[in-house]
Amino acid sequence: MNILIIDDEKTVLKTVDSQLKEMKLEMERIDTANSAEEAKEWMKQYHYDIFLCDIVMPETDGITFAKWVLERYPDVKIIFLTAYADVKYMKEAISMQSFDYVLQPVSTQELKNVVERAVSQIKIERKNQELINMGAFFQTYEESILETGALQYLEGRNEEDSYLRRLILSHNVNGAGESEYLPVLIQVLKTQKHLEKIEKPILRLIYQNVLDEVFQDLKVFSIILLEENSTDFAILLYWKRELSYETEALSEKLESFRILAFRALQTSMAIYCGRACGPAELVKYSQPLFQAKRDNVRRESRVFLPRENEKDVNRNSYRLQLGTWKKLLDQDQFLVFKDSILSYITKDYHGHMNASGMMNLHQSVTQLLLVYLVNHQIGSEMIFDDKLPYLTYMNSWQGYDLFEKALTYIAVKLQEITGKGKTKDVIRETVKYIRQHLDTDLPVTEIAEFAGMNPEYLTKLFKKNTGCTLKEYIVNEKMESAKMLLSTTSLPVTLISSHVGYGNYSNFTRSFKQLVGCTPMEYRKAASNQKMQ
Repeated sequence: MNILIIDDEKTVLKTVDSQLKEMKLEMERIDTANSAEEAKEWMKQYHYDIFLCDIVMPETDGITFAKWVLERYPDVKIIFLTAYADVKYMKEAISMQSFDYVLQPVSTQELKNVVERAVSQIKIERKNQELINMGAFFQTYEESILETGALQYLEGRNEEDSYLRRLILSHNVNGAGESEYLPVLIQVLKTQKHLEKIEKPILRLIYQNVLDEVFQDLKVFSIILLEENSTDFAILLYWKRELSYETEALSEKLESFRILAFRALQTSMAIYCGRACGPAELVKYSQPLFQAKRDNVRRESRVFLPRENEKDVNRNSYRLQLGTWKKLLDQDQFLVFKDSILSYITKDYHGHMNASGMMNLHQSVTQLLLVYLVNHQIGSEMIFDDKLPYLTYMNSWQGYDLFEKALTYIAVKLQEITGKGKTKDVIRETVKYIRQHLDTDLPVTEIAEFAGMNPEYLTKLFKKNTGCTLKEYIVNEKMESAKMLLSTTSLPVTLISSHVGYGNYSNFTRSFKQLVGCTPMEYRKAASNQKMQ
């Protein structure tokens, strides 16, 4: 809170300011003004909660100033400080509901008591307003608040069941204790863009309309629980206990709901069906549904039955496959490597790879890839780029489609970098390019760009197939061309130097002598003598 002291007497200002600062009231600001006009200037910069104001002041008196303040800020507290015990002033101050009225000189303790009472009242009023606002907020967003709390309870993220109980009481047409319940979790896999932006109350009505159509021949009702920041939602189906519907019959209706949602709303869903139970068992049969949603890494659109959702997925280990995948990598069979892994997930696991298994498999595959990159001196920045950031790849285990896309990108990228399957063509085209551009500087990066490969890898590949590095081959070709021009033409050596891509004559002479064993002029002379003989 902030306090502003207003008095035309400087001595009073100084004294009251000193008294307040001694009290250690934890005020953010304690400011002083010697007139109402100066006080208004202060108020342009700061908000004040408490005013200690003299009544008798020149130009604008304290009563007039207080009225001006309260018109604009009705929640502030005005404490009048005056040396005049005038009944008229006191009556007027009380009539305008100022907070207090004390006579000067005031003791530090008395001033402290008055200010502390003002502080306490401000806190009480603020707290009351907060409660009023909270009540209004809850009334406005009650449905959303209850749904969020109920979903967290069903998932096991909190132990507060009051949200769920209140939600059931407000919706259940049979009476909360007279019904059997079936928890259902809906995972929206794909929907129209405009549905994602629709307000929750409207979206609830849309889904409710489809559910009513599906269950119209049964006396089954539904409570829809929409998540605040998600397209996913939960449904509590309920009916009178004596009706005793089988879960399988209800799951068939849910399949109809899934198909209708796709046809009418262009919304693809995965539906996880729990078991029929009483209100007390809803958490027990709801929690497996949330895990089943996380385990649906292939993002299948279908109804998952209770026996699937509650199953402990403990399948055969893929460890035996790792050796095969490693060999495929070592043989540079990148696409086969990719296909083998994806086939294992979809076939060997019969489509039931769960989130935990997917994460472990992803880690093992990543380890194989990283070892390959290190062994072949391929930097990770050559694989992970704007199209596939490293973080995106590391999170791709969360869905089969994400992993398939990432692994395919990596396999194609590795094939491009290494040039496997087209090595001979690459070497042939590289040699052709070098010979066509002997009159230029020919940096390795330029040649690699032409070949569509990483410079380091192209150099390694070139040496493996030709026995020399790119730089060595370029120099050899340049010198062979220079030797031919020296022996068959009368072109000046400086011009020949330029013809083979050397801008600097000295560099050309030095390279020539280093490789051939003599200077260009000596070579020309020797070649001429040989012709004469």
